Amino acid sequence: MESLLRELGTPFEHQPRLPGHPDFRLVGTNVLVFCDSAFWHGRNERDRSGASFRRNRAFWIAKLEANRRRRVNRLLRHAGWTVLRFWDDDVLKNPRVVKKRVERFAHAVR
Repeated sequence: MESLLRELGTPFEHQPRLPGHPDFRLVGTNVLVFCDSAFWHGRNERDRSGASFRRNRAFWIAKLEANRRRRVNRLLRHAGWTVLRFWDDDVLKNPRVVKKRVERFAHAVR
């Protein structure tokens, strides 16, 4: 994601101190970018169900569910931020699509 932001030429702050710990804040805008790990945020049913885990299955199921339930987006939006979220594997597999979306929001809210 960082290299995509550099390509756009949009100045950014890495890991600003805000609720939810966004990965990037686009300087001069109210845009926050989160790159969610497919594993840590339970994108796949196999991870959410616990089938991926041999040990501490109950712990991991609860951990992933808690990560998915976080309501930080609503809190940040009420504070005036625009929140963009991307799955880590989408950033790697479809960087042009991600780049276009970030660019559209970065220019729209300036």
